[in-house]
Amino acid sequence: MSMKVAILYNAPAGKPDSIEYLSEAGVLEEVEAVRLALERLDLKYDIIPLRDDIIEFARAVKNCNPDVAVNLCEGAFGYSMYEMNVAALLELLGVPYTGADPLTLALARDKGLSKDIFRAKGIPTPEYRVLNSILDWDSKLSFPLIVKPVAEDASIGLTRRNFVRCFDELKDIVEYIVVRYGQPALVEEYIAGRELNVAFIGGEEPVMLPISEIVFEFEEEPRIVDYYAKWVKGSYEYERTRPLCPAPLDEGVRVRVEDAARRAYKALKCRDYGRVDIRLRGMVPYVLEVNPNPDISLDSGFVRSLNAAGIRYEDFIARIISYALDRSRKFNK
Repeated sequence: MSMKVAILYNAPAGKPDSIEYLSEAGVLEEVEAVRLALERLDLKYDIIPLRDDIIEFARAVKNCNPDVAVNLCEGAFGYSMYEMNVAALLELLGVPYTGADPLTLALARDKGLSKDIFRAKGIPTPEYRVLNSILDWDSKLSFPLIVKPVAEDASIGLTRRNFVRCFDELKDIVEYIVVRYGQPALVEEYIAGRELNVAFIGGEEPVMLPISEIVFEFEEEPRIVDYYAKWVKGSYEYERTRPLCPAPLDEGVRVRVEDAARRAYKALKCRDYGRVDIRLRGMVPYVLEVNPNPDISLDSGFVRSLNAAGIRYEDFIARIISYALDRSRKFNK
């Protein structure tokens, strides 16, 4: 059967000389990886970027008339908070698409709200507060703390400066985040421990891929995957942050990590594929956040777990396309 696939992505909107352009431009590597996978699968495809005109984008999608879309849009017009709106648009256009639905994207984007859900469901997560200004601070969390924008992804707004040990440092970084990013600051207790990523494929009964660990080759705190560690090649943080998959875990610890990750993934109603980020202290896995539609470029952590599981990239793409088509068939019965 002949099938046409649309590869959708949000074109980088920032200035190429700005440091945050690095994370925006990362989607171009995803587009190329998916394009090559579709060629191996012998599927026809169109590549449609979302630039600065949503009407033009919607018209291009309708004119393409795809059987299914691989949705790589992580936002729109330079704002990650619009990620959910792109998925909602595809639903209104009647185009089956891969990845999370608008509700899941909204829940995961608001880190404070997602942590409210984790806490309500008894899923371990660091103690936290969401501050609209430093005036909201209630002094009930224990230093040191990590502070970051409540609704960004890709570690945007997170550097080693966000690790604070006293009120004055907290005040400075909260005020900076609120002004710079135009959103509240998420403040959470820093969990000194191992950093684990747990990737999944599927929805109601997701398949868990081999657990990955981020090994920090520096002694001083904070040992975190900040923006530099994730995106800025050659930086101190990038060069001393090493992925390891599968992660060496004792059986008892592994079971606890898998349970917490699976519960968090399902709590936000993730589907198709996703990643759960965890800090492990002793025997307790603390869920930091859930990432629906994570980076699937060939050097990403998600693909590292795919490789460790022995799953070919093109087979993964074929699988998430089949999930989208199955949903469409059930909906249109």
